[in-house]
Amino acid sequence: MKRIIFIVNGAKKQSKKHTGIFDVFSKSSFFSKVEVVLTQYPGHAKELANENVSKFDYMIAVGGDGTLNEVINGVDLSSNIILGLLPYGTGNDFSRGQNLKLDAHFLLNLIQNNSVKTIDIGWIKSLINDTLINRRFINIADIGLGGYVSQKILKNNSKFISGKIKYAQAILKGIIQYSKPILKVEGDFKYQGKVLTLAICNSNYFGYGLCIAPKADIQDEILNITCIGNVSLWDYFKNISNIKNGKIINHTEVNYTAIKSINVFHVDEPCPIECDGEFIGYTPVTIQILPQQLKFLLP
Repeated sequence: MKRIIFIVNGAKKQSKKHTGIFDVFSKSSFFSKVEVVLTQYPGHAKELANENVSKFDYMIAVGGDGTLNEVINGVDLSSNIILGLLPYGTGNDFSRGQNLKLDAHFLLNLIQNNSVKTIDIGWIKSLINDTLINRRFINIADIGLGGYVSQKILKNNSKFISGKIKYAQAILKGIIQYSKPILKVEGDFKYQGKVLTLAICNSNYFGYGLCIAPKADIQDEILNITCIGNVSLWDYFKNISNIKNGKIINHTEVNYTAIKSINVFHVDEPCPIECDGEFIGYTPVTIQILPQQLKFLLP
């Protein structure tokens, strides 16, 4: 019999649907232990994952990309833990790319059928307030507009505005206000120039449903880069529907490639960075693939 723990984003309003999900597992004879813990503050999911990684067979993040990011940063990569996700966030971009559902029976079926894949993750090293940050990411790291937008969301502490509205407001402000920095990229991809966004992708979607990396695959042992350089607002908006539909953009300022490792430097001002939707710091930064690192429940 197996043991399972659910690490739930406590900032999200809990509903009867949550209770029903957990009841499905509590009533299943497949499990000897079912535990549900709610996060109390930013970073708590990472702590809970670290504390419980050796006590359970399955660890399920219940939340969005940020909650999942904290969990993967808390687990010991050498452990035998099998991770999973019940998507209950604002963007849910990782789950969108991997066809995951907020459905207890769907998740239970994955577990009972041992539908487990060993997947890659990314690793990022940056600075924030002169402190060295080491962070794993499972979905996408974004240098430029995405980092700028995540900062705007972080600064919006209003409890009367939903996460989706905050996100939409931040994106709109970001596109209008963001000043493209000059970046220098070295390593497996070489580039220097103005950048709207430099997306380093393990999976496909970011920005609440934008398929920025159509060819990304979480098992191919590479990271896919989409570099959108000195693109005008008109060109950006003109191609939004193509990006949503996962089409390759044919533009002289848009580059696609695959890498295992890159270093990114700013030429003028430090450039903000986010990974899995969370602001983490500024350039300069090192990013690389960590191949075949996590056992994950996937269809």
